[in-house]
Amino acid sequence: MSDQDIGKKMCEEHDLEYFVDAYKYVTGEELIIVSRSEKPDFICEKNEHQIGVELSKIIRNPQTAFWDKAIDKQEFMDSSHALDFIYKHVESKTKKMIKGDWTETILVLQLMDSPLSEIGTILDKGLQDDFATSGFTEIWLADYTGLDAYGDIELFGLYPPKWWGFHPRKNLNRKPYG
Repeated sequence: MSDQDIGKKMCEEHDLEYFVDAYKYVTGEELIIVSRSEKPDFICEKNEHQIGVELSKIIRNPQTAFWDKAIDKQEFMDSSHALDFIYKHVESKTKKMIKGDWTETILVLQLMDSPLSEIGTILDKGLQDDFATSGFTEIWLADYTGLDAYGDIELFGLYPPKWWGFHPRKNLNRKPYG
């Protein structure tokens, strides 16, 4: 494994730790990181059995982001484009999961460029069934756009139906930059 691969995996693990914290806040269930993997990205323990966690970043390419910001004064990805990216990533990861014969796996779609406050308005319950056939045990949108300001992330559950919807952090001390 190259130094670059080791660095990438360390960054992914750092991102996973924020998800693990938010996941426990929302579900009350603890995910304990057991090992780094590649297919899926991590193996965790949940309720005394192992489950995979696959991370996937939803983000514009740097050139598009630059021009959107410079010309259109658009700080974040348009919500309809973000939804397209979400569907493409779920489809791509589903194919990867089937091909790799993964067992139970949680898919975490990391919103790096589109806050849940923007995209949450176009995600309605009519879309729930779209994610049921993916084969993932759970699918979460994780809003990393406010990580620097708030030191945490917020989640939107896409699957299973019991976790569908936006799960804000209701910490009264949640102020930007502490």
